[in-house]
Amino acid sequence: MDRKPHELIQFVLYGSIDKKIYEEAKCVTGKSNLRTLRKLTVVSMILFFLAGIFYLLTAGICGRFVCCMFISGALGIVAYVTLGIPYSRAKYCLPLVYVYSAIILLATVLMCGIINDHVSCVSYIACAVIFMMIFTDLPWHMFILAGSTEFLMILTSAMNKSTKMFEYDLLNIFIFGVASLFLCPYMMQIKFADILTRRRIEHERDIDSLTQLYHKDVVRRTVNETLQLSAFHDCALMFLDVDNFKHFNDTYGHAAGDAILKYIADSIRQGCPDIATIGRYGGDEFIAFLPEVDDIYQIQKTAQGILDLVDDRERCLRVTDVPECPSLSIGIAIYPSAGRSYQELVTAADKVLYQVKNSGKNNYGIYDPTGTNYLKKVHFSY
Repeated sequence: MDRKPHELIQFVLYGSIDKKIYEEAKCVTGKSNLRTLRKLTVVSMILFFLAGIFYLLTAGICGRFVCCMFISGALGIVAYVTLGIPYSRAKYCLPLVYVYSAIILLATVLMCGIINDHVSCVSYIACAVIFMMIFTDLPWHMFILAGSTEFLMILTSAMNKSTKMFEYDLLNIFIFGVASLFLCPYMMQIKFADILTRRRIEHERDIDSLTQLYHKDVVRRTVNETLQLSAFHDCALMFLDVDNFKHFNDTYGHAAGDAILKYIADSIRQGCPDIATIGRYGGDEFIAFLPEVDDIYQIQKTAQGILDLVDDRERCLRVTDVPECPSLSIGIAIYPSAGRSYQELVTAADKVLYQVKNSGKNNYGIYDPTGTNYLKKVHFSY
């Protein structure tokens, strides 16, 4: 296929947005759609209510009024459901966006094609332009929605209006359809450029550049949010510290020290379950939060797995090019026995961590309100 036609098709269908980039940013578009939907819901409710009042005053209580009030009631239900969706579940709002868009476009089709049989479809075109331009989704999705209602608009106009008015509507819809083929993808480019810019800023704000782990503030927010919903299951917070890290910096240089930190971060990431939130607390200290813990043996297995990954000398030499293998000391605090807040859990885990260090390092301990319970790592000698 010739390059220019291919680029034109890519522009019309995807707004020249790479499909992989779109999928990565899709979670962000949910919040954007939800924010827009909340604003338009209120505006459309007011407009349709005023339309119902207008028909009541001009035509009395008749089928037109009942139709407008039915439309207003349907939009009211959508508005109620929409306003109840928190941003944490914004990814589920995209189907609602299309339902909401279809309701309003169908309402304008009825008002412009059946109710106002002597007025052109200006209201429909205005609503169609709004929905094509303001929501954040792939252009061809919006084209399907708009195209379906355009067909209904043409059909109702042909059945209910004079030939002259029908031809006028047909011309307006055709002009809008052609214009939307360029306007909608162009707006998508602008919106996704903004989304990707904000994502890059948020990534730089939340992610440690060296280890690619979260900053401690992100872990703190995650822990606080999770603890509010953790009444029926235990959580665990792990505080990890590299043993004798100064020795690596002094002996092999700061570049080797950075390689060790990245090696440790990767080991923690591999050793923790996928649902864990892992961050760099500062310097050579790390923090990991496990939001769901079945029993103490799961904690033991996770901590032991991390220590074993760090102690893999062949892997360490291959990754860091440092002949010595580092070790970790780990302090563990379990919610709710060790504390009921982020700060209490950190304090408890930190207390256990330094007791582990004072007892020989390269080990882990679990906080016990009655006294620290050490679970020794077993070394085998051959």
